[in-house]
Amino acid sequence: MERTSSSSSKEGYNRVAWTALEDKMLMDYVSIHGEGKLDRVAKKKGLKKCGKSCRFRWLKYLRPGIKRGNFSEDEEELIIRLHKLLGNRWSLIAGRLLGRTDNEIKNHWNTNLAKKAKVLQYPLPKLDKQKQQQPTSSITAETQKQDILN
Repeated sequence: MERTSSSSSKEGYNRVAWTALEDKMLMDYVSIHGEGKLDRVAKKKGLKKCGKSCRFRWLKYLRPGIKRGNFSEDEEELIIRLHKLLGNRWSLIAGRLLGRTDNEIKNHWNTNLAKKAKVLQYPLPKLDKQKQQQPTSSITAETQKQDILN
């Protein structure tokens, strides 16, 4: 049995950057058929891109409502608070910032906000050591050993 390479299964695809004509073809398809099943674009419109590439292009760049450009102060403060709460879960943070993609938020965090967040962090209050100690049981280790042996 002979194996075929993965590149041979992708022979008909155009692996270069998206053109304006391809963007228009994808937008026309979505306006007619909806956002689902974008792998059918290649067959119906003659677009030489795989379904994954079409889905990614639609969700990250062409979808209406995507915000581009600078982040507002409110957005930056929200990103800092959500990052403190959720960590590096960029898709969850993006879900709370309408119109921003997870990759855009991650890039903005890594280039600008990480430094700003360090300056804005407040030290956490320290707990008293007495409050942290667990109550000790009246049974000691030696009595436990005796109970086991008997």
